[in-house]
Amino acid sequence: MSYRYRQTLPDAPLDIVGDVHGEWSALQALLHHLGYRDDGCHPQGRRLVFVGDLCDRGPDSPRVLKWFKQAYDNGYAYMVLGNHELNLLVHDPKDGSGWYFPQRESKDLPSYAPWQTQPEHEKSGLEQWLAEQPLVLERDDLRIVHAAWLPDSLAVLEQANGENLVGQYRRYDAELVEKLQTASWFPNYLQEQKQYAEACEDARTPPPPMPATTRYEFERSRLHPIRALTSGVEHIAKQPFYASGRWRFTARCAWWHDYTDNIPLFIGHYWRTWQPVPPSPHRENLMPPEGNAWLGTHQNVFCLDYSVGARWRDRKNGTPPHRSIFRLAALRWPEQVLVFDNGDCEPLQQTFRR
Repeated sequence: MSYRYRQTLPDAPLDIVGDVHGEWSALQALLHHLGYRDDGCHPQGRRLVFVGDLCDRGPDSPRVLKWFKQAYDNGYAYMVLGNHELNLLVHDPKDGSGWYFPQRESKDLPSYAPWQTQPEHEKSGLEQWLAEQPLVLERDDLRIVHAAWLPDSLAVLEQANGENLVGQYRRYDAELVEKLQTASWFPNYLQEQKQYAEACEDARTPPPPMPATTRYEFERSRLHPIRALTSGVEHIAKQPFYASGRWRFTARCAWWHDYTDNIPLFIGHYWRTWQPVPPSPHRENLMPPEGNAWLGTHQNVFCLDYSVGARWRDRKNGTPPHRSIFRLAALRWPEQVLVFDNGDCEPLQQTFRR
């Protein structure tokens, strides 16, 4: 069967769930408030749709993925792939993936332990199944992608003509590597990485200027179509900032101001907060202060990632879930009401009408 990166949602009322990041307890609480049974069935025929990043950082990614697969197999739930699922599929260990990649355990232990690990004998089946999941879900009244709706990247995927997902990813990687490694500045990039690799993971002290690394990160975010859809495109940051385990020289940008289609689009990935927080001097502060506000020139893009993936910080400082500023949310569609894992409900700031 050829890979379908773009798939269709059923004609049913939906609950669109933000990034879960292995937070099993928060997911169960949210499903309870939404009225779902333990197996993911809803008495009113509603369906769950996840915007990606079900795994990493939280205490029980294996259980979240196992539950979702059972609900998916029964026709109760759907998902698009996020960058964290893609990292798993292409065996690229990143921050918070020690539950799956043993080589990440020592680096992840200080922040994320304890966690449940994925049994070795289940990994092959999990990867085979995840590789069938789409990058885009849609129907006439909405679209869902993890990080960015980019017509140029979508056009490249159309040309792949059903090539399997991991094969596509690795082909685009090879093409990207060829472009990067033949660039005039690439030897300087290698020298910077050799000299400052450890410094880039030390949160206490910013590394020295690394212009070639900055150029590398900028080009890498834009030239790989699957990575662009699941991680977003970036621009050069005003100054380095520490995020997800390392110092970064490029920052995410608000591509949604260029989204002109008249179809509402739902995303995750961008770590918005429900309660206003002071702007960071290091980042672009892409999200509006209002937690229920739409994004974009046409106010028809909505981010559902309310940063539950940062609840490991609560566990470190003893903050109970009911007092957490980090939440898991679902948007009820077509009702346009947010429901949170603590039971709070809030309508969107402005009702979208086509």
